[in-house]
Amino acid sequence: MGATDSSIVILSLTSISRHFDVGTSEASWVLITYLLAVTGFLIPFGRLGDVMGKKNIFVAGFALFTASSFFCGASPSLLWLILFRALQGIGGAMITATGPALLSVSLPEQVRGRALGYLSAANALGLAAGFGLGGIILHFLSWEWIFYLNVPVGICAVVIAYLFVPRDAGRRMTRGEFDLAGALLVVLAAGLFTAALSFGEGHGWTSLPVLSALALSFVFSGIFIARERRTPVPLLQFGLLKNRAFSIGIAAAMLNRLVLSGMTYLVPMYLELVKGYSTGFTGLLLLAPSLLIVITGPVSGTLSDYIGSRRLCTLAGVFLFIFVSVFVIFDDTIALSVIILALVFRGISMGLFAPPNLRLILTSTPGELQGAASSFWYFSRYLASMIGIVVFETIFDRWIRGDEPAGTTGAIHFLHPIAELEIGFDHAFLVGVLFIIGMIALTMRIREGGAVGEAED
Repeated sequence: MGATDSSIVILSLTSISRHFDVGTSEASWVLITYLLAVTGFLIPFGRLGDVMGKKNIFVAGFALFTASSFFCGASPSLLWLILFRALQGIGGAMITATGPALLSVSLPEQVRGRALGYLSAANALGLAAGFGLGGIILHFLSWEWIFYLNVPVGICAVVIAYLFVPRDAGRRMTRGEFDLAGALLVVLAAGLFTAALSFGEGHGWTSLPVLSALALSFVFSGIFIARERRTPVPLLQFGLLKNRAFSIGIAAAMLNRLVLSGMTYLVPMYLELVKGYSTGFTGLLLLAPSLLIVITGPVSGTLSDYIGSRRLCTLAGVFLFIFVSVFVIFDDTIALSVIILALVFRGISMGLFAPPNLRLILTSTPGELQGAASSFWYFSRYLASMIGIVVFETIFDRWIRGDEPAGTTGAIHFLHPIAELEIGFDHAFLVGVLFIIGMIALTMRIREGGAVGEAED
């Protein structure tokens, strides 16, 4: 449900921008706020589920997600929509933090791996289906309905989870286990940093609000790191970064996610604004290639057990490089068949990278720390997704606002000629190519469970 919602919201941003007459930087916060909430509260709610019972957090998360969806659709302004998206993100964090763990404690050991594989495939299928479903909804209805339709689905999910998910026992909470202060520090640090990047072009990079946001972001980041080193149950085990294989694997994962999220955010806009495709057709165009994730993900995970992770991650980087390069090389006359082929490379790349990358990181970590390593990996992916959207949007917005008077607001991207829009897209896509090159270079230098720069056996 969360994966489907994310892709539907991405597809609807053009309609939301037009409805509220805001630019891409303002509209992007409908997506950024959700990711920000998930990033900050994912690990704390995982810990709270161990104490209060995973089922209780899981059901409450669905209830909050569903209620927030209704209020998102009823939002009278962009600000209210962003605020309710934050609540929806907290609900999403509660679901994401406890869903896989519920499978592990509710099923026999011999079928857990298969069940988690189905869960991964379901998430990938939901992400892909969101584009097609969103295209259909936005073709026949207004953007509000992408949130309203979550309500009956969410109510059914709450009832099914309450009646049929087995109840698990909680335990006594240890001191500092639910680190609310740490979660809020993450939200403040990441939120201020992304706000500075997002609004720097409009307000001026040397303006007091932007410089203050950057300074406070670094201050809160420093407080968070210092607090994590002292707290008995830290959100993130920063000591893991001393393992060079682990740290470079995390860096490669973040670069991969940064590019994918930025491209996933901009490509629907490119197809609508530059190619002139309808929202419905754009959604269907993005649907089919995305389904490849369901196939390539399990295959890639299985292959990594036999040939190792590094080669598969590198191949995923090559496919991602081809996908982004197509949009850099071709202009607005690019053929539909070429776009479809590029999207196929994207779908294959997404499925190829994540399973072996996680395996690479876990095999570089001692067994007693693999839970912390997995949490670090999920946290870094959500953080990179948020940063990727802001970076790509900022570059695009910078080029289309170049000739606009200072302080110009509104949905100006609908007023620019296609040639100017394409320049903005090309610059953002080109930066994506540079990030991919860095990702490939990092991945090729990692040996599983060993040192950097050695060849894999």
